[in-house]
Amino acid sequence: MEGSISGRQAGAWGFCAASVPAVLTCAGLGWGWVLLGCAIAAGQELANGAVYLPELTVRAFGNAAGRTTLVIGGAFTLLAAAQTARRAGIAFPDGTAELAGGVIVLLGTLAGEKGAKQAAKVCGVLFLVLSGLYTIILLAAAKNVQLRWMAPWGGARQTLDVVPSMFALTCLCFLPGRTDAVKGGWLGLLAICPAVVSAVTAGCLSPRLTQQLMFPFYTVSQSLSVLGVMERLEPVVSAALLMGFFALESLLLEAGQIVWAAPNLAEKRWARDALGIAVFGLSFLTDGIPAEVWALGAAVCWGIAPLLTQLIVAIK
Repeated sequence: MEGSISGRQAGAWGFCAASVPAVLTCAGLGWGWVLLGCAIAAGQELANGAVYLPELTVRAFGNAAGRTTLVIGGAFTLLAAAQTARRAGIAFPDGTAELAGGVIVLLGTLAGEKGAKQAAKVCGVLFLVLSGLYTIILLAAAKNVQLRWMAPWGGARQTLDVVPSMFALTCLCFLPGRTDAVKGGWLGLLAICPAVVSAVTAGCLSPRLTQQLMFPFYTVSQSLSVLGVMERLEPVVSAALLMGFFALESLLLEAGQIVWAAPNLAEKRWARDALGIAVFGLSFLTDGIPAEVWALGAAVCWGIAPLLTQLIVAIK
């Protein structure tokens, strides 16, 4: 159907977006707790199906309360988009990265102007690129793995570091025109791949060193070789991470502007441009927000509220 988003396209978009927390957050945690946290997030996405949450929220809470709930959720989602733009510079730890946030917001805004369907098509291509790049990096790193370092480690609290960032996948339910739910195979990838990244990272660096580094997966890439020849794979990691940031930013912007404004207003180009400028401006203010606040906001806006909405509608 023209203008619709299939379950396969939604899965590819979610995979590309989830590659950012997989590399930045999950790589520094114990793989067992990462697997548990990602399985929880994938289970929620399975429960969500192909529902359109803006419509269900109004049905569940009424027009006034429903719109208020959507505005709060949309505001948090746009704030998360601002934080994503701020963190985009992490993709270039060895160089200047001042422009990375602006580039990500610009690309996300331009993708939104073409519509969610076109952005989903782009992410379908990016999935093939990202899966290939990360497969090469992980295979190159596999020969440096020490099996004794791959034993389960960490504590249950690490699951709380994983779940909020992965709950961003709920934003797929704010996209109009979805025809199918994300298939179980895609959700399996979303649960397993971050755990593989975590296991390989710890296996190469040791759990102790992994916990001390800000970007351990990047450190792994600095000592890799392909076909026995030393290569600089850091640019490959940076390029892959930048593509993931684009997918995540475009998803957050698309979901945030749909629930923040009236649907007809969200379709206007000037409104999208204004929101893009606002998100870029807010990106300079997100550093002072504690991690606990982000976790609570994600749990409420992307976790509890959507499940409660569907429960109320089912009871009615």
